[in-house]
Amino acid sequence: MPKTLPGRRIRGVTDQPDFSLETWPTPDVGSLPPKVQDSYFKRKRAVELCIEGASNKKIMAECGIGLRQATRLITERCAAPSPDGRIFGFRALVLYVRLFPAVRKKPVVIDKFGHGGTGAMGSLLLGDPAFKTKLDSKILRTHKSDELTEGKRHRQAIWGWFLDELRDRGYEIRKEWPFNSEGLGYQALLRYTDKLLKTNPAVLALIAGGTYAARKLRAGDGVDRPTFKPYGRVEMDAHKLDGRFCVLLPAPGGGWVPRIIHRLWVIVMVEVISRAVIGYYLSTRKEVSKDDVLRTIKSSLTKWTAFDTTHSENPLAEGAGLPSVLGDEFIGLCWDELSVDGALAETCKTVKETLANVVGSDLLSPQNSFSARRSLDDRPYIESLFRALGNRGLQRLSNTTGSSNKDPRKNNPEGVAIESQFTIEFLAELLQSLICNYNAAKHSSLGYMSPLQKLDHFRQQGMLPKRRADSTLVQSMLSYRKLCVVHGGAAEGRAPYINFDHGRYGGPAIADREDLVGTKVWMVNHLEDDARIARCTTTDGKLIGVLRAAPPWDKLPHSLAVRRSIKTLHKDKRIQSLNNDGIRTFMKFVDAQTNKKLPVHPAYLEIQRILAQQASSFEGDGAAKRALESLGTLHTAPLTKEADSQPGHSSTPVIPTVVRPANTAKKPLPAKRLAKN
Repeated sequence: MPKTLPGRRIRGVTDQPDFSLETWPTPDVGSLPPKVQDSYFKRKRAVELCIEGASNKKIMAECGIGLRQATRLITERCAAPSPDGRIFGFRALVLYVRLFPAVRKKPVVIDKFGHGGTGAMGSLLLGDPAFKTKLDSKILRTHKSDELTEGKRHRQAIWGWFLDELRDRGYEIRKEWPFNSEGLGYQALLRYTDKLLKTNPAVLALIAGGTYAARKLRAGDGVDRPTFKPYGRVEMDAHKLDGRFCVLLPAPGGGWVPRIIHRLWVIVMVEVISRAVIGYYLSTRKEVSKDDVLRTIKSSLTKWTAFDTTHSENPLAEGAGLPSVLGDEFIGLCWDELSVDGALAETCKTVKETLANVVGSDLLSPQNSFSARRSLDDRPYIESLFRALGNRGLQRLSNTTGSSNKDPRKNNPEGVAIESQFTIEFLAELLQSLICNYNAAKHSSLGYMSPLQKLDHFRQQGMLPKRRADSTLVQSMLSYRKLCVVHGGAAEGRAPYINFDHGRYGGPAIADREDLVGTKVWMVNHLEDDARIARCTTTDGKLIGVLRAAPPWDKLPHSLAVRRSIKTLHKDKRIQSLNNDGIRTFMKFVDAQTNKKLPVHPAYLEIQRILAQQASSFEGDGAAKRALESLGTLHTAPLTKEADSQPGHSSTPVIPTVVRPANTAKKPLPAKRLAKN
């Protein structure tokens, strides 16, 4: 039952259960002219007195209007529904405010001067509701992304349909509007179309800007974005670099042959509160893989060390780098949420399990959060970084591919990359400078502090998270394990061995283990960039030992991904025989390709990266030294003679650091790209 209020009862207003004048919407009185203000206050007082039950005489004496007019103001204006979903309330008492559109009641008669058509469009649609429904559906029609239809609808096409439809309904025969006007209703139809589209912003965005604008409209404006503590949320995404680069391959007759690399990616992780880049990785694959994502996560949990650069004497600003340059407190810091755009490499089972077990982080993707695939507004901080990488770096160079196919900055990027010998090593140096200097640059949204200064401020305030990732788990993030059967033994007349990922493994650790023959054991590739050795354990976790790969996989360091790629080429008969050294055979196969436009095999770039890191990190490894020499490069650090011990494992981020040969181009390189011998 509605509650009984003192005063006058007005049906449909005061008998509502939630009726209260205090909840009625009010206008901004200060913006009204004095004359309109005076009228508004008198009308408002009349409405209040009417509801309180005052007499007609009292309302007339105090407000200048009678009881009947005050009642009509309440029922016909104040209680009327507003387009915002509420009633108009006191807003309806403002003088000259039109609550409802004007409706023409007289027939449309156009005089000899062309006048008399005011409200003709509204009168036509009001008198023919079926046609109005058909016209609205024609204007608001959308199509699916995979549907073959007219993409952009011109207004004249809608106008032509409008006239044809009215002709079929007999308007032209009866000489009714719009066929009795000079413009045939074209301007009236345009005004109605614009008005209808403004009431349907989703359709307007799709028509005007396509699916990109429609996605942006659905995204939030950031007002309701949750507030996080430091390392509460981290954003990660992959960005295809806007440029063409090359790699130098040794020519059979001496010298070097530049070969274009068509795809390079950089995967970046950004902490949203400080805007700091906490980890990144340069991928040479055609598409980003889960290993690239894991390497990016690993780089954010390990200590960052800058590698030597040749393009500038001072490539890094003072204090620039990743957060670990601020101190050991930032090594292994764990975050709570990782936001990605839903790419398969970022949302696969391996990445989810690694985040949960090593970092203790949740993975936010379009499947379990409010983000959308390829939306630039759901991860605004990392998208802002990508724009900075393009505008401040790669898009300013002449080898850029631009932001689109029609970008005027795109001008023969392949030719520029080959002529200038802009190799991936120069790109790695440039990315290090851009990203690390970004961390040291002052940001207006941070109170003109740099991202690293903001993180240091959080440390001084004791706001950094207490969780740290276990260094052992971090180092084993990219390890690969598989259950394998032990073969061989006395019955076959050969030492026990294990077939693991296209390689045969053995060694002293299982040479006398006849008890293991025929059983299953775990083989673990614990060194991500050196598959020449693998750890072997029993199914109950007991360590058997470290096994070594037999030829042709025992010479040069390589990863399992490289080995799989080489085996695929061998299976397809593109490589006839792996001989005694599968890695060197594959490198010779790539070097022998005569077509300069043929993209470099991603496995070749991976081998270059691994050999360069092995040579720089483990100077006692003679195999890595010979590999570098076979590539025609010289390492500046002294290398000792070959040792029998196996190389260890580096925790530094994986970045190509191959020292380039002297430039053999006819034209001299620009000053910023001259490499040191």
